[in-house]
Amino acid sequence: MTRPTQAKHTILRKYLDAWLPILGAGRHAHEHVVLIDGFAGPGRYSGGEPGSPLIMIKAYLDHSATLDAAAHFFFIEEHGERCEHLRREVAALTLPSKVEVEILEGSFVDEFPVLIERLRTQFGQLPPTFAFIDPFGAEEIPAALSTPLLRIPRCEELVYFPVGFLARFAEGPEFKPILDGLYGGQEWKKALAAPDFETKKRILHDLFLAELQRHVPCVRSFEITPAAEVGGNTYYLFFCTGSKMGLRRMKDAMWQVDPETGQAFRDSTLADHPVLFEQEADLGRLQDMLHERFGARWFTIEQAEQFTLLETAFRDNGHLKPRLKTAEAAGAIEVRRPAGKRAGSFTPGTRMRFIWWHESP
Repeated sequence: MTRPTQAKHTILRKYLDAWLPILGAGRHAHEHVVLIDGFAGPGRYSGGEPGSPLIMIKAYLDHSATLDAAAHFFFIEEHGERCEHLRREVAALTLPSKVEVEILEGSFVDEFPVLIERLRTQFGQLPPTFAFIDPFGAEEIPAALSTPLLRIPRCEELVYFPVGFLARFAEGPEFKPILDGLYGGQEWKKALAAPDFETKKRILHDLFLAELQRHVPCVRSFEITPAAEVGGNTYYLFFCTGSKMGLRRMKDAMWQVDPETGQAFRDSTLADHPVLFEQEADLGRLQDMLHERFGARWFTIEQAEQFTLLETAFRDNGHLKPRLKTAEAAGAIEVRRPAGKRAGSFTPGTRMRFIWWHESP
């Protein structure tokens, strides 16, 4: 198993560890949750490492929380031999009665839209759904974007996008219909005139990001670069959700990924504000972005939280208030709190503005 694949699987598991108890545990638990792997593979690698289907099942089975929701797993795989191997792997597990696993033999392009419609018919309203889309080629990705899944509340997709591959081979005539379908037209041809490979990748990345944002309000792009390949191969995961809570949990997962696994992890949603996920977050970058957005105007803590969550790589629930407290102590911001609130707190209704500025080191 390659290091980028290992990194993808780490992110997948950490996100599901956060997603499952929110939707499947406690008094607000949903009755059902759905988890889909669009390119399931055989379930285990030749070196013995578990593949994404087993990681998804184990995230449910081994969770420390008591999960009340019934879990419905659907694994799509085109190749018969891989399906059989996956069936044997699943059969070796001890599954509780509230866990259902179905392996669908067929192409993602054919099976995924049919499955979504079947689930909507079966449940009336689609239950909270998570789909992991890690295709072998770009030609299958349009099917992931054309279903109604992304427009349904509490449904998320984590999509691997082979930007580098497309940048290398976009000029091949066999890729034209794929790229037309992927980008909803021929705007991708702008990349062909790019002066260098990195610019070509960025154009294709940004156009794909814009296409996703046409379907779903919250999209972040995460970049994985093997340490030995910095400046070379780069792998991108796009996380798509209509839920602020879903976006918050994905950010939590990304900031928890161990940087010692041989990869550099970066939020690459904004070309001019890439943020490296490190054990110690560079919160000066967040302060710079807040000042860039609000300038010397008064703004509320609620506005700062929404901006941090939706438009930066930083965590509104872990990074924002510590940085505001530091900025206040340094005299960089003036803060007006509701009556009776203690100094250093940023409770609802708190207002603030920047009163002096220099770029954070």
